[in-house]
Parts: sequence; C-alpha cells; structure tokens
Amino acid sequence: MGLTDRRSKLPGAVFAVLALAMAFAMPAMAGTTGESGAAGDSGDDVLRIGWAQDPQTLNPFTGLDEESYTVWAINWDLLVNFSPEDLSPSPGIAESWEVSDDRKTVTFKLADRKWSDGVPITSADVKWSLDTLGSEGELFASYTNNVTSITTPDDKTVVIKTSRPDARIIGGLLIYILPEHIWGEVPLEELTTSYQPELPLVGSGPFIVTEFERGRIIRMEQNPEFEPKPKFSQVQFIKYGTQDATERALQLGEIDLVPEVQASTFERLGEQENIATMASPAPSFTQLAFNLCPKKLCPDASFNPAIQDVAVRQAIAYAVDRNRINEIANRGTSFVANGFLPSFYKDFYEEPDNTYPFDPEKANQILDDAGYTREGDGIRSKDGNELSFDLYVRSESPTNIQAAKLVSEMAREVGIEYNVQVVSVDKLTELTIRSKDGKPAPDFDSFIWGWGGDAYDPSFLLSLMTTGEVGGSSDSFYSNPEYDKLYEEQAGIFDVDQRREVITRMVNLLQDDVAYLVLSEDPNLQAYRTDRLANVEPICPLETGDIFCEQAGYEPLLSIEPASGASSDDGGGGSGVIIAIIAVVLIGGAGFFILRSRRRRDGEPMEMEE
Repeated sequence: MGLTDRRSKLPGAVFAVLALAMAFAMPAMAGTTGESGAAGDSGDDVLRIGWAQDPQTLNPFTGLDEESYTVWAINWDLLVNFSPEDLSPSPGIAESWEVSDDRKTVTFKLADRKWSDGVPITSADVKWSLDTLGSEGELFASYTNNVTSITTPDDKTVVIKTSRPDARIIGGLLIYILPEHIWGEVPLEELTTSYQPELPLVGSGPFIVTEFERGRIIRMEQNPEFEPKPKFSQVQFIKYGTQDATERALQLGEIDLVPEVQASTFERLGEQENIATMASPAPSFTQLAFNLCPKKLCPDASFNPAIQDVAVRQAIAYAVDRNRINEIANRGTSFVANGFLPSFYKDFYEEPDNTYPFDPEKANQILDDAGYTREGDGIRSKDGNELSFDLYVRSESPTNIQAAKLVSEMAREVGIEYNVQVVSVDKLTELTIRSKDGKPAPDFDSFIWGWGGDAYDPSFLLSLMTTGEVGGSSDSFYSNPEYDKLYEEQAGIFDVDQRREVITRMVNLLQDDVAYLVLSEDPNLQAYRTDRLANVEPICPLETGDIFCEQAGYEPLLSIEPASGASSDDGGGGSGVIIAIIAVVLIGGAGFFILRSRRRRDGEPMEMEE
C-alpha cells in the first residue's frame, strides 16, 4: 500500500444500494450531527496525527492531494453527511430531505447553523457551492452532471432537480459546502488558478484550519459555533519526511495516531508498549502501471515505444513473482491480486480468465515469438529498440521502493531492464500529468503506485481505464472503445448477476491488454498510542472500518478522547492520514470521490474514433 491509497469500507455494494434505495423510499430523514461528543474545553489537549506527505493547497478548486480531502472533511460539511455506523445518509448542512414521486426532485431543509465566523448558513451557500465548486472544482465536476436546476425558495430550502433519478443527490453528493460570503468574493479565474484561502478557514465542521505551514504543520482549532464540542481543543497534522520518521515519532510519543502504517513495520509496531495496531479490509491495490497513451491523444508523450507492445507487457506479467513481492515488500500483510477489480467487491468479483501466474519460461517464449533477441548485455532488443525502461517509484513509500527493486530483478531474468528511479511524489505527479499544447504528454515508461476504490461500488475504479479519463484521472492513459462501451453498459444494470458478467468481461479485456499489472490487494494498516487516546473503535462502518471517518465525516473526532492521565506537549511526528472514498452509482453515471487523483480536467472527456 502506498501513502496515497486510503479508503473507507463497507461489507458490499448490495447493502449500500439497498440503503440508498431506502433513502429514496423514505419521505425524509432528520437528526443532528455530533451525538457522541460531550461539551468541554480541554484547552491543552491536542490530537496529533502525522504524515509523510502534506497538501500543496487547501483550495478545493485546485487541490489534487488526498491529504487536502482529510482536512476539508473536518473543516466543512457536505449537504448530506454519512453515518459513521454504516455510511448511510445522515444530516449535514441539511437536516432533512424529501424525494418526489418520480425521484427526480429532492427538497432539502437546512439546519439552523452558523459558519465559524458567526454568519448564518443559508441556501445561497449551498447553491453557490454546488453550482461553482460542482462545475469548476478540479475533482468535483462529475457529481452534478445529472443536475438540471438548483433553486432556493427561501434561506432554509434547496430544491435540486435531475434529468433522471440519481441516488447520489442524497447518498453521494461529495461537494463540500463553502461559505459564499468568503469564496464568492473571489473572482472565478483566481479561484481556479492561484488562490490560497485566508486563515482561519471559515467552516462548518468541528475544527477549522488556523495555521498551514507547508512541509511542517496544519493546525485546526475548535469551531466556536459547532456543537457538541470535541474532546480535543486542536487537531494537528504534522509532516515528517518519511514513513520511518513518522512511525518513530509514534513510538517516541510525539504523535498519537498513524492512520497508514508501512507493511514492513506493522507487526513490529504492534508489539511496542502503549501502541495498538488495526488492519481493516479495503478495496485498494498496488499496481505496476505502463504508459499506454495513444499517439492520437498524446502526440508529445515521452516513453520507450516498446512498453506499448502488449507482448512485452504480457512477458513482464509472467516474469513478476507477485507472491514473492508480497512476502518481501509487504511482509505478508497484503495478498496477491488477480485482475484489476479487488476481491473486496464480493458481489461483482470473479477471477479473470488469465491471472498471469509466475512463469519465466512463458515470458521468455512470448518475447522470442515477438522477435526480441538478447544482446551481449543480456537485454533484449528488436529493430534496434532495447527493452530498457525507467521504473519510477515514490521516495515516500519504502514498501513500493522494495517492490520496484524486486520487479527489476525479476524482469532482468527474461531480458528486460528496469531502471528504478526513486523520486518524490510531487515529481512523479509532474511526470504523469505533464501536458503540451493542451494535450496529455506523460513522461514515463512505468511506475508503481496504488489506488483505493469506494466502499459502495466498483464504478470509480473501473472508470480509471476509460478513454474519457485520459487527461482526467487515468494514469495509464489506456484507451479501448470496447471497454468504454462495456463501462457505460454496466453502469445502467441493476441486476447484480448481469452486471457482474459485464464487469468480468471488462476485467478480462484489461488482463489481455495488461493495462496494469496489479501486484497486491492491500488492507488499511493503522496504529495509535493507547496511553494517549481512549474510546478508539473501528468505525465508518462499525466493526470493520477505520479509526476515524476520514473524508466521510468527522463524528469519531467527537468521541475519541485523551486517555486518562495523558499529557499534551507541543511536538511533532507524522505519517499518512486515512482517506475514505465513498461513491454511489445507482442510476446512470458514476459519482466518485478520488483517493489519489493526480490529474487535471481540461475541457471535455477524450474520445477515440472507432
């Protein structure tokens, strides 16, 4: 698992669809947030969370870092939040809602709440956020593509009409509601380019950002208008340079929580005094990715053209011993993946026809048949083009670095050279999102990174391989018209068995083309100090979830409390922070929350001619 693959969990997609179907069937739901927090101002009590990577910006119009989402989800509510018990819809900015008989109109009644600066939260804030952030935000534009109108009959009422029934409007409208009186004063051109929000970051959640020093700390203090008061006076996200440094800080007591622990240290960390670990199932994987961008879409992409030869990729797939990678790099905490879709999605998972078992002899035969011959240095070539590729990996992930070295060793055995390049996450992001003259121009042969899917439905992960995401969320730049058609087909199928059949065909296409070589399926590994934190339970959902709800909400921050006798001294420490991704696809389209998106959307989705 990498530093950027974090997610929330649910038992299965069918449960989620039923929960959302119930939301549509019910005329309204009502309640209040923060039921578990008791009032109290323990001014010196600080919850310290570390990470090895921090956001470049807290501007939601341009932010692409997953760490940004963690902060945004604490600072701002959604129109409808998610229940920490089962991730079903729960009150957020809206305290209740009603659905019309044709399910195309949802009327929301807003709670009587104020922004952290004392200004009332009104329907104008909701409309502005959905209209503006929902259309211009780098990662938010997909959620409102089915919305035909948003009206505000009064300050406490919002009416959303859609072209067809869309459960996302209640159970997955993942657009943060911003204060219009702050953000609406900034020109759109500035919001979508260089704007850096002023602090304190006016919000509606239990904590608001009061300090952001990139590379060091994000400090969040209690929102004076939020009730009930959290048990901590502050939440601090403290950056350390590496995962190792983060975990050392936990052992030294400098931080309280590491929501993403390295596989290599997970078992040992759990044996330390005053430290507890937690492993949670996750729809997440680590992959070896290839630069597959077609010339038509990426005329200025830079790569060794041999990487786009499917025979070469198939040979790599057979040459890589994924069991050995899991044993050595992941210390056995993960398990070998078979195909693009994680087995987490039990309702839709079926093992693909070709799983590429470790078979160096077959890899050699494929390359022989394709005309690649060994030269004096043992590296194969064809028509003067050597099978020598760069393999990028993030310096922030020791686990991925180890995996890359193993892949390089294994590939060498069949005459393929992989030159491992350890770079920062910012550098790797730059290489994958590079563009020229408005078109993608990725500059890499291969890299190792990871994705995490949403807990409800596989559509987000499946969407990554569509042509429409080239220049968007795709990092392999894969394009296959047949796959695109199947993706649209599965999105409209409600029968689980029928949908599984279509998804299986999609996964088999990806396997044949080796769009990715998925190395492992990865659980979420976390650790916290038992002498610092109390009332820590798996949540979002209960029993099988994480330590807190990440981007799905903030309610656990109202119940986690200082352990008896714990002291709090200003200090440092860091690790990656959990990211939850929740998405619902019920009727057309895919609403999703990106775990690790590194792509910018410019213009319309790309299409390939048939």
